[in-house]
Amino acid sequence: MSEVGWEWRPDEEETALAVHTQSRGAVIELEDGLVGLQGDTGDELWRYQIPEAAGLSTSFSPSGEHALVAASDEPAILLDTSTGAVVAEDINWDGEAHLLDHTRLIHRQGEATEALFTVSDLESGETLWRKETPETCSGGGPSWLVSRLLHSEAIVLLLHCSENTSQEALRAPEPDTVNALVALSPSDGRELWRQESADSEGRGLASALMLQGTLAADFPGEEGWLIIDPVDGTLIAESPKPVLEVGEDTYLAGLDPWAEDPAHELRTFDGEVAASVTLSDDRWAGDTPKTAIGLPEQLVSVDMERGSPEDTVNAVVTPWDGGRDDVISGTTTGTASRIDPGRLLAVPGAVLVYVPVDHAAGIDSVEHVVALR
Repeated sequence: MSEVGWEWRPDEEETALAVHTQSRGAVIELEDGLVGLQGDTGDELWRYQIPEAAGLSTSFSPSGEHALVAASDEPAILLDTSTGAVVAEDINWDGEAHLLDHTRLIHRQGEATEALFTVSDLESGETLWRKETPETCSGGGPSWLVSRLLHSEAIVLLLHCSENTSQEALRAPEPDTVNALVALSPSDGRELWRQESADSEGRGLASALMLQGTLAADFPGEEGWLIIDPVDGTLIAESPKPVLEVGEDTYLAGLDPWAEDPAHELRTFDGEVAASVTLSDDRWAGDTPKTAIGLPEQLVSVDMERGSPEDTVNAVVTPWDGGRDDVISGTTTGTASRIDPGRLLAVPGAVLVYVPVDHAAGIDSVEHVVALR
């Protein structure tokens, strides 16, 4: 990565809400539809819009291969995101259920303390299976659904199990807390595997991410992060640092807030540090999957020049071999956010830089997308 390859802005009457990846590049989510872009050139591949749509709803499959789109009170259509082709029409969808794949929808039911789901056939609406009793840890007792992560071949639930499952206890867990990952089959709801960990000291809330189709989990009380195959539960690697990205042969480890050396590392699954770099003190250290990307020869992170009426969002390209940083000016924002200053998204053919929608910060649309190459 050394330069800006292409740029995209919405037309004057358009409002862009989000940016997604697809097999040939990117999909821009508009207020009234979707636009598919070629990753290496930025050329528009396809466009699907519903003029004057009110309350447009969209849902992307976990793989990004398909998108469900519907205007308010209208039947939905299913699109192939690489071509824009209509795969299915006249789908009865309430805008709430999530697209699991091109044939099924997953519906959330119950309260946060009831991990209940229904999976239905996309076209017929027929219920394929339903969870009749709340999912919990092996020891039973109350549980709280922290998150639900979707893969085309597994539904992974992160559960917080304790006698006290109040909001306060989630932030400051009781000593009897158990955290669990429970994977269910999308086909019939049967349990595929589970991983549990006791938090006897009440250290904090567990977290889990689905990164490039691989599961990364942080259990309080464990030595580090776990990288897990979401389909069969196989432990792929253990990371001493937060996992930001998972590739075929390596993964990107972010900053350990307790470590003396605040380095980003490119690690192999057998524990070897293949490359390491420490950003200079004047750089904002991108430490989330949305602010740092590990390429074979470079670390790409987000930085921001603060203090002017319009703050410049930069991509900082740092060679793993210790070479000099290359700063590429990406876009600008009128509202600087230290939590989410700008976002990186790797798509086939490019790395995208943009400022996401943040209504609390007064950012109501994605106004500018810059592609690095």
